[in-house]
Amino acid sequence: MRLVITIALLLALGACGKTAEQKQREEAAALTTLGEKYVREKVLEPTQAQFRNQFIGKGGAPCGEVNAKDAFGGYIGFQRYISVARDLTVLAQDVPPAEFEAQWRQLCR
Repeated sequence: MRLVITIALLLALGACGKTAEQKQREEAAALTTLGEKYVREKVLEPTQAQFRNQFIGKGGAPCGEVNAKDAFGGYIGFQRYISVARDLTVLAQDVPPAEFEAQWRQLCR
């Protein structure tokens, strides 16, 4: 029991020593990973999805580009995505271009 308490205290103290910048980077990495997870749920072959140009938008939404495979097994090319939440993840191909651009400007830029 003492060992468990000691480990918990050491972990808590380790977290306390992080700078605001370190905490911000860790939070951005966690949000980006969550965004990738939600995007993978929307493509045909989730394990084959390729990501690039990822960042956290001004509203805290993960934004970036994904290259996924189509029904024939070929990559379709990188397209932008916005991932606010599981049910609010949008790929550029899923909505009319003007609508996606408006959402991109609002949430990502």
